[in-house]
Amino acid sequence: MPAAPIHLGRVPARYAARFSTALARVLWDSERTDEVVVGEEIACQAQLAFWIRDGIFARGEGPDLLRDRAEIANCDVEELRALPDATLGREFARFLDDEGISLSGLAQPTPFTADEQQSYLMKRVRQSHDLWHVLLGVGTAGHQEVLVHCFSVAQTGFPYSLLIISLGSLKHMLLERRWKVFTHDTRAAYRIGHHAAPLLTAYWERRWATPLEQVRREFGIVPLVSAAA
Repeated sequence: MPAAPIHLGRVPARYAARFSTALARVLWDSERTDEVVVGEEIACQAQLAFWIRDGIFARGEGPDLLRDRAEIANCDVEELRALPDATLGREFARFLDDEGISLSGLAQPTPFTADEQQSYLMKRVRQSHDLWHVLLGVGTAGHQEVLVHCFSVAQTGFPYSLLIISLGSLKHMLLERRWKVFTHDTRAAYRIGHHAAPLLTAYWERRWATPLEQVRREFGIVPLVSAAA
C-alpha cells in the first residue's frame, strides 16, 4: 500500500502544556509509556480526523469493527493461552506474558479526542501496537520500539512516531552503537509497513486461531528477524 500521508496539524492550545510535559518526561525516561500515550494522542488529532474523513471504517473489515466496537483489551488472555502454539492468539499471549504486559493496561481512555469515531480509531491503533510487535517479530527493548514505530508510521501516518523514531534512534541506536539497526533495520521496518496490506481496520479477533505465518502472508508482513536480539 502507499505510505500513509502524514497530517501534522497544530497541537490545540488547551493541550499544549500537557503535550510539552509528556514530551519532556519521555525525553527524560523513554520507558514512560503512559506519557508516550498522552503525547501520541494529542499530536495525532489531525491524522485521526483525516482517516475518518477518508472513510477508513468504510473499507475492508472497518464496518464490522465500527459496528462491534471490538477492543483487543477485552479479549480473554486465558483463551488465547489455550490456543495451539504458533497461532496468532497464542503467540500474542506469549508475547504479553514474556514482556509482562497486561491487556487491562491497554484499556486506556482517550481524554483528548472528542469525536467518537476518532476516539475508537485511537483506541484500536493503540491496542494493536503490541500485536504489531508480534507480527513484525521484535521485542520491547528501546531500539525495537523504534523499529515498530518505523513500521507503524507507514501504516498510520501518526506524526508522534516520527518524534519517537528521531529521538529513539539517537538514544537506542547511535549512542548504544547499534549501527546495523540504525542503517539497515529502520529502513527495512518502514518498507515492511509500506508494502503490507492496510492494518488499521484488520479484525484481529477473528484470526486468533489462525497460524501466525498465515496471518503474516495475508497482510504481506515479513518478520524483521535481524532486529529480534
